Amino acid sequence: MPPPFKRIDLIEFETLLARFDFRRRINAVHMHHTWRPSRSQFKGHDTLVAIWQFHTVTNQWRDIAQHLTIDPEGGLWLGRDWNLAPASASGHNGNDEAGPFMFETVGDFDAGHDPLDGAQRQAVLGVIARVQRRFGLSPETLMFHRAMAPKTCPGTGVDYAQLVAEVRETREALEQASRSPRAPADSPFPEEALARNQAVDEAIALLTRKLPAGHEPADAESDHQEFAGRLETQIVPTARPSPAAARQARESGLGAAQLSALRPHLVNLSCGKFSSEGEYKSTAGDVDAIFNQHLPAWLNQLPEGEKLRLLFYAHGGLVSESEGLKIAHKHVGWWKENGVYPIYFVWETGLFETLGSLLSRCRSRALARDVRDLWDHTTDPLIEEAVRALQAPRIWAGMKRSAEIAAAPEGGARYVAARLSEFCAKYGDRVELHACGHSAGSIFHAHFLPAALDHRVPDFKSLHFLAPAIRVDTFRERLLPRIGKGRGVDSLSLFTMNRDYERDDNCAGIYRKSLLYLIYEALEDERKTDILGLEISLRADPALADLLGLGADPALAAGEVIWSVSAADAGCSASTSESHGGFDDDAPTMNSVARRVLGREDADAIVEYTGEGSRALIEWQDQVDWPGVLRRVSASSAHSVVATAALPTQATVASVGSRRALCVGIDRYPGGNELSGCVADARLWADTLSTLGFETPVLLLDGEASRAAILDRLGALLAESVAG
Repeated sequence: MPPPFKRIDLIEFETLLARFDFRRRINAVHMHHTWRPSRSQFKGHDTLVAIWQFHTVTNQWRDIAQHLTIDPEGGLWLGRDWNLAPASASGHNGNDEAGPFMFETVGDFDAGHDPLDGAQRQAVLGVIARVQRRFGLSPETLMFHRAMAPKTCPGTGVDYAQLVAEVRETREALEQASRSPRAPADSPFPEEALARNQAVDEAIALLTRKLPAGHEPADAESDHQEFAGRLETQIVPTARPSPAAARQARESGLGAAQLSALRPHLVNLSCGKFSSEGEYKSTAGDVDAIFNQHLPAWLNQLPEGEKLRLLFYAHGGLVSESEGLKIAHKHVGWWKENGVYPIYFVWETGLFETLGSLLSRCRSRALARDVRDLWDHTTDPLIEEAVRALQAPRIWAGMKRSAEIAAAPEGGARYVAARLSEFCAKYGDRVELHACGHSAGSIFHAHFLPAALDHRVPDFKSLHFLAPAIRVDTFRERLLPRIGKGRGVDSLSLFTMNRDYERDDNCAGIYRKSLLYLIYEALEDERKTDILGLEISLRADPALADLLGLGADPALAAGEVIWSVSAADAGCSASTSESHGGFDDDAPTMNSVARRVLGREDADAIVEYTGEGSRALIEWQDQVDWPGVLRRVSASSAHSVVATAALPTQATVASVGSRRALCVGIDRYPGGNELSGCVADARLWADTLSTLGFETPVLLLDGEASRAAILDRLGALLAESVAG
């Protein structure tokens, strides 16, 4: 049965905050809107039960996602235990030790819909101010859902800067009220106070009720789109689904039958090793089954004399496990219809943050400070500086390290290479090898292909790169010497946008050029590092120009570049993608690759790929399926990115402990030697460190900051600094 959701007011909430036994440190306040129900659709307790049912039955979470729900009249409805991390936004939920306080505001606050006003707005301000005051947080520790995910939540009609200013005013009013003398009560135990205490006792009992055993993924994220449909049709489940139905509710949306059909074509890697967690697990035994059973069966049903065309595909590096599974699901059947046996590497990269999330953070912080109301190409240099300051090069390096580990002696891709070698040795010239990589998939293949060739597999007949994100110097070192007849890879086809389309692309609607330009300008250790997919880099390198037919004698080329958008939209050399992320779903591109793999001419018939067109980059800005170990790290901390991205291993992540600080500011020196600004600086440092995931910093100001007090607090910091 669902809990009896209790409604309290702001005064009771303040008392509850003071009395609740917090075992979890609150370091931020997350604000959402329900979208559906809207304010007019809210039906009190029944709506809370419906949301609870959706979260616990459909999403299989232990409890309702939010700690608190604020209704249209300003009432506060209790939710999950305040000592449990919320299901707020991917990578930002915290853990049992520290994290955000998360609330939902009932309504659709996108522009033109419900207004956030009246008693509801006052309740929102009161909740934020009181939580922040209780934990010594700055007003800027308020986080909108849209700053953490590609959504409009808590509504485009809600202005962040304005709300933070109002929170600051509310905080000041609370501070002033706490210093004002209060009138004596008529009696020691007035009825109102007794009722309030009873309400708080009941609230504590509800919040700390025993929950069913279970655990929630770190990427849990409240999403009411499906719930909206249930609400509008009044379909609310009353019991948990059967195990079979529960297995269907996966991140990728693929059912057990679909995943089972994909298993002969998938190798799932996490940080380079076989993935033992998440939605889809791979083992060495699964790879053995591909080469011992599935490939021989495919080979045996081919017409006599026809080769087994085996294609190895690697998706981009900013793709989650669930998105990688969806890409494979879209492609695999089509490849098989064309007589090609595909093997897809779904390589979870272990990224602590995605670039899209970093870009969104850059933008939200700038807009919150009214830096500018213009967001166009003139801001690109600012974004480049910002993502470097947020340690994006370390994140990018961590992704590349995953590809390198995969081909190392203990890596999953190395195991595939060894089994491929055995298979090819057994079946000889009946096997024909091909490879294709999209974006950072080119980096993956720069390690996998040499590993396979070192195991003496036959030469790859073709290699196809779609908008490759590999460095030119890495390509020259690892792949260029192997391209050409008899050298390891017979030919290379490179599909990428010309410079005009590259500059007309964008990253998450914030950086006004393509991802390749962001890598070129900001993500590698050195600025303006040449990238294989950029026209400016290709034409600047004579060896690459000769390889791809851009030099003086195209007849000597062992490769070809196909510029998008091409004049033709069909044939062997067609590509119409207008975004970096769109190549793997662009029908002309995929059909051109298929014709080249099959050895077909422009007019020859194939089973045509029908994609959804060029996918906007918004799709990769929040596509990390967070591994469970990351629940122990505060994803709101930019410095946490540094700690985990370079070596994305469980041991590295688990070693990240708490962050503590002592901030000292002294203005009031005796003897006419007063200073100004030191106390303000110390407070600002404390606020800033809090937003970066530090425990509430210790402040010593003016007279509190004696020599003995400073030494005492430094000694305490050292004494508390133990393993973990």
